[in-house]
Amino acid sequence: MAETNERPPVLVVDDSMFQRRLIRQALQGNGYRLVEAIDGATAVKAIEQQEFACILTDLVMPGLDGFALLAEIQRRQIQTPVVVLTADIQKSTRERCEQLGAVAFVQKPVDGNALRSALSGAMGGRS
Repeated sequence: MAETNERPPVLVVDDSMFQRRLIRQALQGNGYRLVEAIDGATAVKAIEQQEFACILTDLVMPGLDGFALLAEIQRRQIQTPVVVLTADIQKSTRERCEQLGAVAFVQKPVDGNALRSALSGAMGGRS
């Protein structure tokens, strides 16, 4: 019998295997199930196949980057909260991401406490 409180997985989108591993380690043991995508195009395919509790995405990736992924999520009217993981802390970058629907930001290199806090906040606002 499946647990009734099991939530959908979190989608982690980053072309860096190292970054994905850091994220996995930061969230390990906190009840999160993770699905990984190596770029925006892979993430779109995953989003088409299942529901996610939250999407964590890098911005700078080959092919479909994080900005294009945010735009695609917005175009499809997907209500899944998106947290942006980036080393780019410029105000203009943050504003552009917010216009595209990002709900939170975590600066890279990813700090586990900041990531867990942003993820919890992003998911806590959903009913």
